[in-house]
Amino acid sequence: MDKEQLKNPAAVYRQAPFWSWNDHLDADELKRQINDMVEKGWGGYFMHSRVGLVTGYMSKEWMDMTNACAEEASKTGTTAWLYDEDRWPSGTAGGEVSKHEEYRGRSLVFLKKNEITKDDSVLQNVVTVDGDRYICKRILPMGHPRFNGTNYVDLMNPKAVREFIDCTHERYKKNCGKYFGKEIPGIFTDEPCYLYCNNYKGTPVVPWSDYLPDFFKKLKGYDITNHIKELFLDCGDYHKTRFDFYDAATRLFVESFTKQYYDWCSENKMKMTGHFMKEDDLVGQTMWIGAAMPQYEFMHWPGIDKLHRHIEQVITVKQLTSVADQLDKEKAMCEVYGCIGQQSNFYDRKWISDWEAILGINFINPHLSLYSMRGERKRDYPANLFYQQPWWDDERKFADYLGRVNYVVSNGKRKTDILIIHPISSVWSEYTPLDGEAAMPLKKGIYNKNFDSLSRKLLSENLDFHYGDEILMEKYGRVENGKLVIGNCSYSTVVVPSVFTLRKNTYKLLCDFAAEAGAGKLIILKPFAESLDGEKAEIKWPDGTQKAEKVNDVVSILDTIYENRIKIINKATGQKTSKIFVHERLSDDGEWMMIANTDNKREFELNISLQSSKKPVILDLMSGEFYSIPITINEGRAEFDIKLYPAGSVMLFFPNSEMRVEKAPRVLDSGVEIAAGYEKVELIRNLDVSLLEPNVFPINDVTLYLNDELVAKDKPLNAIWHNYFYPAPDGTPFRAEYKFEVNNIPKGEIFAAIEVAENLDSITLNGIPIKPCKMPGELGKFDTKKSWKDINFTKVPFAADQLVNGTNIIAIEGRKVNNINIPNNHLPVSDFQNHKPTEVETIYIVGDFSVVNEDNINFSIDGAKFDIDSTDLTKTGCPFYAGKAAFSTAFDYKKQQGNIYLKLNDVHTASVRLYINSQEVGLKYWTPYVFDITDYLHEGKNDIRVVASTTLFNLMGPNRMSGILDSVSVGPSSFLMAAMFTEKYSFVSFGLDSVTIYKA
Repeated sequence: MDKEQLKNPAAVYRQAPFWSWNDHLDADELKRQINDMVEKGWGGYFMHSRVGLVTGYMSKEWMDMTNACAEEASKTGTTAWLYDEDRWPSGTAGGEVSKHEEYRGRSLVFLKKNEITKDDSVLQNVVTVDGDRYICKRILPMGHPRFNGTNYVDLMNPKAVREFIDCTHERYKKNCGKYFGKEIPGIFTDEPCYLYCNNYKGTPVVPWSDYLPDFFKKLKGYDITNHIKELFLDCGDYHKTRFDFYDAATRLFVESFTKQYYDWCSENKMKMTGHFMKEDDLVGQTMWIGAAMPQYEFMHWPGIDKLHRHIEQVITVKQLTSVADQLDKEKAMCEVYGCIGQQSNFYDRKWISDWEAILGINFINPHLSLYSMRGERKRDYPANLFYQQPWWDDERKFADYLGRVNYVVSNGKRKTDILIIHPISSVWSEYTPLDGEAAMPLKKGIYNKNFDSLSRKLLSENLDFHYGDEILMEKYGRVENGKLVIGNCSYSTVVVPSVFTLRKNTYKLLCDFAAEAGAGKLIILKPFAESLDGEKAEIKWPDGTQKAEKVNDVVSILDTIYENRIKIINKATGQKTSKIFVHERLSDDGEWMMIANTDNKREFELNISLQSSKKPVILDLMSGEFYSIPITINEGRAEFDIKLYPAGSVMLFFPNSEMRVEKAPRVLDSGVEIAAGYEKVELIRNLDVSLLEPNVFPINDVTLYLNDELVAKDKPLNAIWHNYFYPAPDGTPFRAEYKFEVNNIPKGEIFAAIEVAENLDSITLNGIPIKPCKMPGELGKFDTKKSWKDINFTKVPFAADQLVNGTNIIAIEGRKVNNINIPNNHLPVSDFQNHKPTEVETIYIVGDFSVVNEDNINFSIDGAKFDIDSTDLTKTGCPFYAGKAAFSTAFDYKKQQGNIYLKLNDVHTASVRLYINSQEVGLKYWTPYVFDITDYLHEGKNDIRVVASTTLFNLMGPNRMSGILDSVSVGPSSFLMAAMFTEKYSFVSFGLDSVTIYKA
């Protein structure tokens, strides 16, 4: 343990976001953004081509920008990671590889005669009860907009993969190689797959490669081309054929793509990281990649993605962290936070990150930090986690917190004693694309269902485990000293979940294990295996094997075997709670234990008992300090009480040698209460509120003319973008009119924020020309005198007396120039150095005024003075506000014994900073909002000031979609769903109810 690392974690433990390179890049602006990340506690960045990129991908300018960032990494002690593709999935080199027909993706498709295309060659005619069908080999046609007009590639073809490496990795090596292994530590591969299923839109399809038949025959000893109908139809020995087929396809994919890629990185002192397509469930893996776990052997820092605002992807995470532990990988990486929505904040990120840390993730790759939010870019799977957010100034403390978590979860070795055999081969044996993509019949779906249910149940019972992948077990599995060993890890108990088949090698290992481990250490769950390698077999389990009818029966057996494990009791019920998860690690200097409340709605008062004769200390993950807590030792068990607030977590450390530490404070900012019992002194309501930034009114409806022809009148912008504006040919003249109502004309500075306003021909307010602060064609840089929120949101100031009471109109005119073609996609810009884009997007009116909200549908600007209700600013003049606000009050204090605490009640903010008598007390992000203010008080009147931040959601939405706040996933389509559109806006509350003063 390095205490300095706990105080200030090194870059390798800190977040490294997907940094969206999505516009015309400027070296000075890139450096500014890097330094902003450094200031906020981030350790690196993945330089990632995303939707909207203008600078030519892999051009000389692209390489110049990459080198500029590597140079800045050297100066700032950060890491500048490469990303291997123009968007994703990886493998095409922006379409260069797939221009060669021999490298384009192959598949087998199952068609009616009238469905056969020029890209299909018939391999076999099959007679079915529904008529003749044809199994064809399809070569993907050109023309896919996702791949710059080409299509996906065959990653089971080693020559195609080599071409990809030559077009990408070797070019980076030539231009940026001097930074390899240092400032540029590695490269990210994103969602490669052996079959890009999105190409097929319901057509029954299985993966194929011209290299597969020979590879298959060498591996399996027979010709797969004589059995291809068994991949679709339940005929012949189809279970064995399918097992053999997906086993061969998986191995060929690993050998051709993953290992070749890994070897190149190893030879060039680079780390391969990233993740594969569709890791989340067994059917998805079968369709897209075969199996996820075998890929991780050949990744230096293997990874996954975990998107959306939930914590449901247990299998995804456990697959990764099992292999990372077994094969002693330095890091288990996760691309995380994508699609959680702009309303998400530090609390949501903590909830998800703590859950991931409990499961073993120790390198966080936040998705997404946008270089620019111009146009379609702002809709790129929000939230945007970067400088445009109102809460961004408060990122540092949270970044330090995550760095400490990652340091601990990287330290030592995880304690696991239970192995679950991974059942992917059973799905292979049963899978047919004729069942459809969405679901499999019950007889097959049971493998997914029981596997997931068993995994979740064991976690909820604090029975930690790893998965055993059968391909990896062939290479790294053995029985030793009564344990089943996989690489770096050994297991005393093995569970075989519901399966149809096992590998012969696995079956032998299990029998050998049962013979050495003794009765009861091998548990099998119904339905039991009935075949080996997909072939019907009589399977005799060793005497003493425990057979379970249901998942709960497995848990009951394990409960007996591990009866001395940690016990966590909800004091309110006297029962265990399924929401508290535990991660235990052994290190050279002691044992670590992280305990997390995975419920983001409920708090729990807990009694915790664990087998130990030593008293642990507690690590405050928000400060890096160690403290003592009240603990009793009773019959060899340490017991203590704590309260975990929603998404709260605590880190215990059992040192090998005595540590002298101070008594813990009553509350830790990671969401833990050590000691209860406060006496209320005073409750203060009716706080004074002041905005710390100008108010804002977005105009989200427009009247649009193209070529002087009216095409849309007073339409919401989401009906404009992809129906009219983006499809118009570049150079098309347009005029867009934005209406807004004013009740009382405001005073003071006022401006419109208009995206790339400098590239427009004309901007008028009520017919009077107004001019942007930037010069025409000026490259986007963040300058608060010229820009608002984002580098490309240009300020267009005007005099308040140009407004009129009643209806006002801002009109913009220009020529449509834009490289967006379809939602979340763009076309390359050939003459990118002279590209001067225009947008028809929301116009923001910014100034000192209130926004009158009639019914969450109709809004108007009012320049008269107004009072703000501190409990929710959105209801009193600030529905769209995206900034910070100050909440102020005071109280009289008479010096007395004991500590004085301040608690904020009913808080609806992203973050809060407390000041007492102008001195900063602290920063908090989530419950409990309790501050020890004793040292900041003086006799008499004491001033209280709380500075709170909100998010971009109320300003940028999508907040005109029915049910959007209940959605756990937000993406580009969320802004466009006409069926979900509603005139009524949804808002996230912003405010706090009251302040309570306590003594204790």
